[in-house]
Amino acid sequence: MLLKIEDEKQRMQRLFKATVFTVLCCSLIPTSEMAQARAGCDQNELKTRVNTTDRLIAFRTALSSIHADSKQLAAFIVFSGDAHNSEYPTKHDKRREFISGFEGSAGTAVITRTQAALWTDGRYFLEAEEALDCNWVLMRQGEPGTPSIPGWLNSVLNASDYVGVDESLITHYTFTLIQGSLLSMSNKLELKAINSSLNPVDTVWRDQQPAQPKEIINALDVKFAGISWQGKLANLRANITSLGAGAFVVTSLDEIAWLFNLRGSDVEYTPFFLGYAVVEPSSVRLYILDKNTRLNATPTDDQTETKLHVHLNTGVDGACSSADCVQVLEYNLVDLEAYLRALAETTIVLVTYHANYAVYQAVKNNVTVRSSPIEIDKAIKNPTERVGMKNAYRRDSAELVKFLAFLENEVKSGRDWTEVSAAQRLDNQRKTLQYNRGVSFPTIAGFGSNGAIIHYMPLPSTNKQITTDSFFLLDSGGQYLDGTTDVTRTMHYGNPSDYEKECYTRVLMSSINLAMIKWPQGQRGGVLDTVARNPLWQVGLDYRHGTGHGIGAYLSVHEGPGGINVNSNSDPALKPYEFYSDEPGYYEDGKFGIRLETVVTAVPYQTKYEFGRSGYLQFEAVTLVPFELDLVDFTLMNKEQMEWLNNYNSQIKREILPLLGNDELAIKWLNDRTQLINLRQIFGLNSGSTISCSWGILILSLIVVVKFLQSSFCRT
Repeated sequence: MLLKIEDEKQRMQRLFKATVFTVLCCSLIPTSEMAQARAGCDQNELKTRVNTTDRLIAFRTALSSIHADSKQLAAFIVFSGDAHNSEYPTKHDKRREFISGFEGSAGTAVITRTQAALWTDGRYFLEAEEALDCNWVLMRQGEPGTPSIPGWLNSVLNASDYVGVDESLITHYTFTLIQGSLLSMSNKLELKAINSSLNPVDTVWRDQQPAQPKEIINALDVKFAGISWQGKLANLRANITSLGAGAFVVTSLDEIAWLFNLRGSDVEYTPFFLGYAVVEPSSVRLYILDKNTRLNATPTDDQTETKLHVHLNTGVDGACSSADCVQVLEYNLVDLEAYLRALAETTIVLVTYHANYAVYQAVKNNVTVRSSPIEIDKAIKNPTERVGMKNAYRRDSAELVKFLAFLENEVKSGRDWTEVSAAQRLDNQRKTLQYNRGVSFPTIAGFGSNGAIIHYMPLPSTNKQITTDSFFLLDSGGQYLDGTTDVTRTMHYGNPSDYEKECYTRVLMSSINLAMIKWPQGQRGGVLDTVARNPLWQVGLDYRHGTGHGIGAYLSVHEGPGGINVNSNSDPALKPYEFYSDEPGYYEDGKFGIRLETVVTAVPYQTKYEFGRSGYLQFEAVTLVPFELDLVDFTLMNKEQMEWLNNYNSQIKREILPLLGNDELAIKWLNDRTQLINLRQIFGLNSGSTISCSWGILILSLIVVVKFLQSSFCRT
């Protein structure tokens, strides 16, 4: 289903207002005060901080040599992504990480001639504070008093100054919004798109910058993909025509991999390869690095024997002259821009809001901008993908059960286990599973206070021993040919306080609330998000992240376009057979973190009544790993939540127990956590259940009979 362009524009504008580019109405905290407020900045004492002094000196030297319209740049914006707006850029493209020392996946750096600031969201406040040295000001995005990027630049630069950005590393829509915001302010600053060859980060990094990856690209067999690439291409061409366009430029790496049933390993944690595609009614062009070598290389995946040029029905040199094959060309933005400029002279070209500014500029004279006609087709899993995802989650869940049983036994026996050693052990166990192709993101293993860092990644410098004194949060996942997994469980191997148990229970209640909900088709994720948070809100608790994100099928662990979070009221509605995470949490800085993540899929639900004939949906659990019953205060839960938990535990025993083989430790661990809750014992005879009601009627009837017999006996 395609979105109207008006809806997409409104969505982007709302997102824009909700993020770093908003000019907040509150008074701004001076940059100098923000810098002074950072802990340890007198001596830069935190050992986790990266010294960026020399890098910033070299950066500013490079910046001084860049001119736009014969005028020197006064500042430069460094985004986290690559030319494809990827969540996980290649090592070659981690420019913001290099220049700032902050490794989190979300963040934007802004560097002037004298100052440096980094914006990030609530997931990364603690991590950024510990990573950024005292050359940097940490801008806590969304917090009161934190300026937007345009607002801050307006306060520190002079009137009419130029701000630079790499034209290939910013989306055209974001460029337009920032430019408009800067020009609307008192200093009338201007944003200038700079050719990527002049990027000052690359100038500084050049000698050590990793090369662009050129790993082998493998075909994904239709037994995993479900639909041939020819079938997907035919459907896409029909959609392009219906939108009134004559060509579509595909820039997102996950869409390229999905469209052509190809998977690579250029990008860490995701099976993607760097590329662009241009789809036309009678031709399709695919741009990749080192095309001749890769077209003819022997596959590295043992599940395919088909070389790339055979899979794409093209020549060994990438030549193609029909609509039934793919013309393969060398990955080069300059060549792509030249082709697009010529194409736009005669054809309306469709690009998405995620396309980079350089691509947009090449077709700006004859362009239509919309959400991608691929993204929703990709998000709605076909029958083969649905079966594959469930199979992948069964295997993955069983292996996680084995690991958690092993780790608990080790820790309670007093053996030494750390965050790093636990994460490495789990990663290695996953590698042994059928169809495994690595992890889907860096394993998050946080003990105690490290668990409060929402996207914490254990490092030797921050590594903690896992003991019985606090919570241990474990968020992990795998990439499989038949699916992508993501699961979080939180354990406590000692004696938690009543408060800690309440926190765990309320997070579990939030997770169950989302898992139980039934809703009419057409609803967006924001409605569901509030239902999940309610058990935490009731006592004044909350979490600084969304409740759920989409998940790909052997693609990205974070997949659009839908989501379940407070901002997703502007996203497309949730649709049948999309897969989402269900992951509420609670975090206390410096103490502990709790997160429970279960992947679910939306499926049709038959209601008793039918208002509006829209049809209803419900979630079906796909992750099958039990929760920690010893951490649950059942007095806080209602009967429906407990019934859901009983049904979930029964499903786990039914589907996962047979996969544990002779692992007695894992079998006992699973059985202990899937015991059924005795609802009659907790709620008594007036619970409202059919069984309780029936027994009540029977007992009442027996009392009446006994009284009658006693009365009759006495009369005789």
